Amino acid sequence: MGAPWSRVVNSTIKKYIREREINVLRNRKLAAMLKKKGRISFNWSGTAMDWKVKYKRVRLTPFADGDTLEFSRKDRNKTATLDWRGYSATDSMTKGEFLQNRGTEAIIKLYSEIASDLLDDMEDAFGEEFYVNGYAAGNSKRIHGIESFMSATQNAGNGAATPTGSFAGLSCVPGAYGGQWNSGSLPGWPNGRGDAQYDFWAPLIVDYGDSLFGGATPSWEANCVEAISFGIIKSKKSKSAKGQLDMFLIDDEMYRIYISQMRQKERILVERTAEKSPLIALGFSDVVNQDGTDITWEYGIPAATGYGFNCDMMELRSQQAQLFVPEGPDQDIATKSWRFSVDFFGNCAWNVKFFVKLANLTHPSDPLNGTTE
Repeated sequence: MGAPWSRVVNSTIKKYIREREINVLRNRKLAAMLKKKGRISFNWSGTAMDWKVKYKRVRLTPFADGDTLEFSRKDRNKTATLDWRGYSATDSMTKGEFLQNRGTEAIIKLYSEIASDLLDDMEDAFGEEFYVNGYAAGNSKRIHGIESFMSATQNAGNGAATPTGSFAGLSCVPGAYGGQWNSGSLPGWPNGRGDAQYDFWAPLIVDYGDSLFGGATPSWEANCVEAISFGIIKSKKSKSAKGQLDMFLIDDEMYRIYISQMRQKERILVERTAEKSPLIALGFSDVVNQDGTDITWEYGIPAATGYGFNCDMMELRSQQAQLFVPEGPDQDIATKSWRFSVDFFGNCAWNVKFFVKLANLTHPSDPLNGTTE
């Protein structure tokens, strides 16, 4: 059953992984916010991941003394369902390496370095998985990131594109499950007001090249402040604090341009205090605040794209007792090596109504400067 030190190495590595995992979660802004808000959960089971989504409310009925009330059962919920997904990172140590590092301390040091490298690799890769489309070709084994429900068609003049996709078995198209929407003299949805069920599963895709924002050119540079303001206001679908965005994470070049624009707008108050910003309280300094929402950047976000996150409305679910679980070392006689892996099994649940995407659908060929080819 392997070398006599295998049991010692196994227990040492497991302890190391569990302790180091906390630091991994703190290094990425989105993961750090999910951890802070308790939105990472463990030990999930079942053949699929499902959860209930409240999609409509009961209407108030005017009542006068002597009126007769009507009682009927109300179906308020839909069921969202996703399959489980998984990842693994592996490494090994050959018998030759074992013979060169016979001392117990040397072997444990070698394996702790392997564990450290594996976790660094998983941190770098896993942090970007929050942005992938789990339905896209070739992504059937990857988690359902935010792009899984952000497909849309351009809708000129109202600041936002119209969602066209589906997520977790439910349509994201506004009005797919009934309800009414009244925009009045304003452009169409999301402007105006209507029934909760009309857009209960519709994300907000802000088209920052849209003419609604009135920039001199249909570009991020001209429209970034107004587009973010639009996203903050139109995405707040609840009276409680849990209904508002925690932050916008945008592409690094977009952030550079945005900061430049903010410096020119003296009427905009830019705040950098831990009391105002949960990200600054977590130790991130590259953050500004607009209209009560943190604006920052993170490596790995698709080019010319940004996302508004409400971390109370998403949950990273692991099927295991911790996020990244080590296995091994197991001896492979055929290759005379000891094999080691770290894996994740789970998926991400989203209440898609509370999330925002920033993209230039009006002029997609060059979203950052507004020119077209």
